[in-house]
Amino acid sequence: MGRIIVLLSFIITITSVNAQQKITYLLNKQADLNKVTVQITFDALPASDAYLVIPRSAPGTYSLTNYMAYVDDVVGYTTTAKQLTGMIGDGSFFMFGESNDLLNKVSYTVDIQKMENDLLDAAMSSKARKDYLGLFGYSVFGCIEGMETEAINLTINTDPTWPIFSTLRPDTHRKYGADSYEVENYAELVDAQYLLGTGVQVIRVEEAQIPLFVAAYTETTVALEGIGDTGLSSLQKLADYFGYVPMPHYTLVYEFLKPISERHDYGFNMEHLNSMTAHRDISQEYHPNRDLGTILHHMGHSWMPLRSWGEGYRPFAWQVAPLVETIWLNEGFIWYVSYANILNNEEIVNWWKSNMATAPDFIKTKTLKELSLLGSTQYASDFRIGKNLFSRGALMAYDLDEHIQKQTNGEKSFKDAMLGLLNWSNKNQRAFTYNEIESIMSQTTGVDLSAIWNTWQKAPK
Repeated sequence: MGRIIVLLSFIITITSVNAQQKITYLLNKQADLNKVTVQITFDALPASDAYLVIPRSAPGTYSLTNYMAYVDDVVGYTTTAKQLTGMIGDGSFFMFGESNDLLNKVSYTVDIQKMENDLLDAAMSSKARKDYLGLFGYSVFGCIEGMETEAINLTINTDPTWPIFSTLRPDTHRKYGADSYEVENYAELVDAQYLLGTGVQVIRVEEAQIPLFVAAYTETTVALEGIGDTGLSSLQKLADYFGYVPMPHYTLVYEFLKPISERHDYGFNMEHLNSMTAHRDISQEYHPNRDLGTILHHMGHSWMPLRSWGEGYRPFAWQVAPLVETIWLNEGFIWYVSYANILNNEEIVNWWKSNMATAPDFIKTKTLKELSLLGSTQYASDFRIGKNLFSRGALMAYDLDEHIQKQTNGEKSFKDAMLGLLNWSNKNQRAFTYNEIESIMSQTTGVDLSAIWNTWQKAPK
């Protein structure tokens, strides 16, 4: 009887593991370096119910990007080895016909070179070079609709001489030619970065509270240690401010590139759960100490909104750019913490006010929520929108901070409001609604913040 129980326990354990790992992703770098193939294997379902979704946006990008334009050779495979050609659907997805044949695998190619040529914002694109393949997850990995929450086993195959690095499991000791990763869900898969090739440099920054890495591809000479020192300083300052570090590890991903055209923009950076990506034009002199504010800001996003967020930010709607009402909070609150609180930049408040004062009427006449909804797809494409969103949010934080400190005789501050939001999100594990934000901050600080909140909800003009 004991043997039967042990055997049943073993079977249940194996079944449980299999249930948690229903989806397998295989990424192959093609020999011409400029394309990758992706193969997804999953529990079989009727072909008529299978949709391969290609992301149109990603958390924090606040934009629409047509990644479908770089996807070709979409094929579905049935359990009987029949091949079904993928057909473009009405949205950002491919479908495989109306048959009841059981489909359990799809494959497609992504043209990385075409993507980089077409997308003028370097922050939105993967890159391909002779000795480098830099993949941003959301630009290459699609998903089977309805399976976004399933666990994933990812395998990457590349040239046997090429080392592989991923922010999923950062390490200076990289595997060559092939590597595999266990990923909790699709959102974690596409939030990560994957850097392949002999041109990739990786260092670990010592003395950090958590494993801290710099991973970079550079077409010029750059000392990664300088970036690491700035990253370490940023991490220490943020840890001192918040009182804890939520990330299990963190990677600063940098690309130093020769511009492929005068219209390509290398100025924007991007935050991720446990990493940030930065892109630099090598025709401009680089000083890592000047990146302190940039790294502080983007690393600070690992606290908010990546671990405390409003509706629309998460769970993410990959086929559209979600309408996010709280971009001013996501960006502005971290701008205030980074530049006003931590760096004590005395000029920054006047700059935020200037951004508001010089805005065109179509921005000035928008309420805070209306402007955030507009910024959901146009935050950076018309950066007057983006600058006004973070400026309004930062100035609201400034007013809140002054009021909280005055009412508590300096015993509490805006930091307590931030920690209140973070603790609330950690406890409830969901997005806070718009109407919950003020009450969470007021309850945490013990100060009625409704008057300031209501004032900032109105249009400036």
